[in-house]
Amino acid sequence: MGLVERKKVSKRQGDISPEQGSELYKETEITKTFEHDAFLEEVLKQQNTPKSKGKRIAIIGEPGAGKTTLLQQIADWVSREIHQSIVIWVSLADLRGQELKSYLFEIWLTQVAEKTGKAEASKQLKNDFVALFNQNNVWLLLDGLDEMSASSGNPLTEIARQFRNAGLISQARIVLTCRVNLWDGSINALDDFDIYRSLNFSYPQQVERFIHKWFAAIPKTGKQLCTALKESGKERIQDLVKNPLRLTLLCFNWQSGDGKLPDTQAGLYQQFVDDFYKWKKDEFSTTSEQRQRLNIKLGELAKAATDKEATRFRLRQDFVSQFLGDVDDENSLLKLALNSGWLNCVGININRKPVYAFFHASFQEYFAAKAIDDWHFFLNHVPKNPSQGTYRIFEPQWKQIILLWLGRENLAQEQKEAFIQTLVEFDDGCGNWQRRKVDKGFYEYQAYLIAAAGIAEFGHCSRTDEIVNQIVKWGFGYFKTQKQKWVTFLDPIEKEAKTAVRETERTKAIMALIQLLESTYAHENTRLQAAYSLGQIGIGNKQTITALEQLLKSTNLDERTRGQAAVSLWAIDPGNKKAISALVQLLESADVDSISHEINLLAPGRIYMHYFTCGLAAHSLGQIDPGNEQAIAALVNLLASTDSVQQFRKIYIDEPTRHMATKFLLPFEIYYENIRRLAAECLWQIDPSNEQVIAVLVQLLESTKTNSPWEAAESLGLIDPGNEKAITTLVNLVKSTDIHIFTRWQAVKSLGEIGCGNQKAMTVLVNLVQSIDVDDLIYWEAVKSLGKIGFSDKKTIAALEQLLQSNRIDDYTRMLIASSLGQIDPDNKKAIVTLVQLLQSNHVNYSIRWEAAKSLEQIDPDNEKAIITLVQLLQSTTVDNNTRRQVAENLGEIIQNNQHRIAVVEALSGYWLLYGEYYNLAWECAQNMPYPNFYKAWNKYNVATRAMQSLKRILFTIIWVFLQLQRYK
Repeated sequence: MGLVERKKVSKRQGDISPEQGSELYKETEITKTFEHDAFLEEVLKQQNTPKSKGKRIAIIGEPGAGKTTLLQQIADWVSREIHQSIVIWVSLADLRGQELKSYLFEIWLTQVAEKTGKAEASKQLKNDFVALFNQNNVWLLLDGLDEMSASSGNPLTEIARQFRNAGLISQARIVLTCRVNLWDGSINALDDFDIYRSLNFSYPQQVERFIHKWFAAIPKTGKQLCTALKESGKERIQDLVKNPLRLTLLCFNWQSGDGKLPDTQAGLYQQFVDDFYKWKKDEFSTTSEQRQRLNIKLGELAKAATDKEATRFRLRQDFVSQFLGDVDDENSLLKLALNSGWLNCVGININRKPVYAFFHASFQEYFAAKAIDDWHFFLNHVPKNPSQGTYRIFEPQWKQIILLWLGRENLAQEQKEAFIQTLVEFDDGCGNWQRRKVDKGFYEYQAYLIAAAGIAEFGHCSRTDEIVNQIVKWGFGYFKTQKQKWVTFLDPIEKEAKTAVRETERTKAIMALIQLLESTYAHENTRLQAAYSLGQIGIGNKQTITALEQLLKSTNLDERTRGQAAVSLWAIDPGNKKAISALVQLLESADVDSISHEINLLAPGRIYMHYFTCGLAAHSLGQIDPGNEQAIAALVNLLASTDSVQQFRKIYIDEPTRHMATKFLLPFEIYYENIRRLAAECLWQIDPSNEQVIAVLVQLLESTKTNSPWEAAESLGLIDPGNEKAITTLVNLVKSTDIHIFTRWQAVKSLGEIGCGNQKAMTVLVNLVQSIDVDDLIYWEAVKSLGKIGFSDKKTIAALEQLLQSNRIDDYTRMLIASSLGQIDPDNKKAIVTLVQLLQSNHVNYSIRWEAAKSLEQIDPDNEKAIITLVQLLQSTTVDNNTRRQVAENLGEIIQNNQHRIAVVEALSGYWLLYGEYYNLAWECAQNMPYPNFYKAWNKYNVATRAMQSLKRILFTIIWVFLQLQRYK
């Protein structure tokens, strides 16, 4: 099992199903990849992690990816390899609302005492336990954060609060596991954790390797399974079995089956269920009648757990007993479920009662889908009174169940058709506003996108073509014949639609994307995105391969699109020679002489894009063909050569427009140095041992000609974190008073990026903020940078606290200082009090109040005053539009309370035009609010009020037209 260290990612809009497919969870921001042993040694033993120095580790992944197994291996390894360590395993679902600290002292420690023959933990035992924490010998392994009960609704916020409030726990080394959908889909209060993602298998390489190992004794059978997976129409199954658990079941099914793969998830899980009993028959045999009764009751249990239980995958014994009987009854269905392995005891709750879970959460979802006969269970729309209706389609926990329901073979076609039609034609009653490039209400889009995902499971849906064409149109745009222009949609719709394209019926989606790719009307960026999406969903599809190969032959293709088409072609057809050839051609075209005829007023920008594309081509080539000599040579050439600069200067200096170009354009050297920096980063990724990388970055950093030393320093910090040479050079730049103010400002900013914990960096920044004759721009940036790198540094904290008391600083500076102080000392009361005072002051302008609210929310999550202030600013009619847009953006990032969302929706419903940040905020609310609540808030204004608003706009328009006519008389 491999792991990747990943960077922080933009927050997704809303929660997601745990089983949407591996492409949805595909990592794009990867810092480093670890094999199992390397992770244990480097991360846990050497404590070599960027944020916490090995003290705070989060392992995230989708269900069945092996998180718990890995945590168990970590427990064994730590016990063996790290002396004096005390490993404590806690299944967080077992807390059931109890504080972690009290669980450790009241339950876990009592269990320890019982093993030594004592009824309860003595005072001495508790004191010894405290001492172990203080000696930093305790390892807390916390399994299943996503299954933890939280009164706030967000387990991440809840566990972070407990870490803060229980000082003892903060002394422990903590490793926790969490589903990726919760980690990325919620407000994440665990920013100090180093994040490692458990990897699914890659297809086909690792999947096929696993299959061949499984069928080592009968290799012909393994080869047949690999061939069956590659058949047209099996793309969904290919995606499904990237998960290690499901692949294990698939191999078992194939070994005992008839050598045929189903077309849907429901079909595959039905095979899994049938063969699961066969798998267990040697341990526990069952009759047909027993299996039928058990499956029905498991369905009822799964359905009710999803609908009613706070922790839907960890089931209380008394809840389970309502459906399966008493565990002490040898003839009960609960005893049968436990003996067969469908249910397992996974711990005890605070009342010391057993807690059960399904063999895997995916099977719980499948059994729930089997228990639902009528689609109205998911949706019973009452148009003018939604509070009386049923809207499970908008609850994320039901999405996978809906897809499995649509894939059932024992349901009438008419039922499925009626459901899809209702989803497509859903009217949410929240569309009475001036639309801009939008043709549906917020919940209408959501319903439509569920239908789009559903047709992948419902293979004979009569509206498949219509649905696929519509979501491609939303995701990638369309050509408007009347106005002769390409039209795109708002960002949230585009994002969701592109995800839906990957979920929907792939053959149809591929054809629609190919048509878009071949369109002569499409914008080049749209064609580039279409090429990228084909690389995501077109694996093994011959038409996709042909379309991308034809695209590479085009003579009027943008270089970026050509490069993306080549990379996508390689992704769906590994080893494709035309993909390699296209990338090589891009590299070989990196010659200024060949484009010298294009050198004119815009030449620097054109050449910059040309070299930028060539650098990316080399990087891509190095990734798909590691060690490719042409890729490495091309990047080395970009690093070392100065001929291009000289050639450009020779041609450019004779141009009559030289004076204008010098006046309006940056010198070419700046573009070229940026290329060299990017080339160094790319080369390091595909050839880390190359000595030229660091040498060139240091050269750029020390150059007196370069206009961007901070960028070279930042790159050097990424490649060689904490690089002393980079920090020293930046410190010298900050100290210098005879350089351009912008360069000095950038040096200060870069120290905030790469100088974490460095005493020289912190000292020079503290000196700046204590100085009385520093330009405001530099002063403010120094304060911000200290907030990034001065964590827990006593001198920095003291300096900022002293500045807060000063009378010579204005409100904006006071806000910045309080914000930075709160970042490096989260419990600092002076910082919080200062920010609250700024929020409540009537003499502070809106912009400062907005920033104070944003800062307060960052250092004190869930701060009620901060959110209330932001909502008030959104509602205000006197706030300038720029501030209001920034407020909307921030609210979209931090708001998580339903009452606050209601207030936001009420405010936004009064806007006559929603666009940009306002629409994004409304969309975020719609993604996370029950539909009846949103409907009520959105329609709070009565018809008369809306009519009055419309009348005012009409009268204003008439007056404006009248005044214009008077001007021309």
